[in-house]
Amino acid sequence: MIRFLVIISFLFIKTNCFSQKKHDLYDFSKNINNSFDLNEELYYKFSYGRSNQKGFLTGGYGSLKVMGVIKKDSLIAYKIEAKGRTTKLFSLFYSVEDFFASYIDTSSLVTHQFIRSVKEGKYEKNQSAYFDRRKKTVQTEENIIGITSYTQDALSALYACRTIPNDSIIINDTIFIQIYNLEKNKIFNTYFVPIKKEKIKTKNLKTVNTIKCHIHVEKNRIFSEKDETYVWVTDDEHHIPVKIETPIQVGSIYIEIIDAKNINSK
Repeated sequence: MIRFLVIISFLFIKTNCFSQKKHDLYDFSKNINNSFDLNEELYYKFSYGRSNQKGFLTGGYGSLKVMGVIKKDSLIAYKIEAKGRTTKLFSLFYSVEDFFASYIDTSSLVTHQFIRSVKEGKYEKNQSAYFDRRKKTVQTEENIIGITSYTQDALSALYACRTIPNDSIIINDTIFIQIYNLEKNKIFNTYFVPIKKEKIKTKNLKTVNTIKCHIHVEKNRIFSEKDETYVWVTDDEHHIPVKIETPIQVGSIYIEIIDAKNINSK
């Protein structure tokens, strides 16, 4: 079973695909958040199926929630939580119960702290990472490594990307991002490309206008050699992820939105 956050956050942490010296990382501090509101809740299901077909076997459910704005150390931050779990049926074979939290600076839209708590089969891990923007370091219990001014965690990257103004999104343009992978304690560089606008049907949101984006994912023990991972986000100021498809070694994983609450009405 693939962790919910790994997929829902554009699969950035599985990627290492360009040299930072050759490309400019996106500066989210120039954006104003008109995309997500306090107490926003997004609910998803993920399923498995054949390639290029809708998933037919539901494997689990996940949620993304903006818990509010809090004072975190010396800054004001959004608290974002992501949860994922397998269904009772899938849990008989391999149980997953994951929790992630990110504290995102409301002014710069970069992460301040990231928390990872996972239970996957017999594997359990609880970790925290603290980002010092002045020293440009990220610290865990084990060590300290260097970062840039633009380094995100996987969850903060998703919400920061949502704030990109809709009128500045250019089809076939490339947006470069840097992600800190807490599990591996490494910095990864990645990108995504909006490729076209498309109308799609969702379970509860009916037919919506979306922007289809291609996410580069390199082959590994889980993901297929086919570089065909796509995410559809709403074609408006919210940029809510409503659908994701990614090939794996056998078949494909599908994520679909099933409910959305407290959407920003600005």
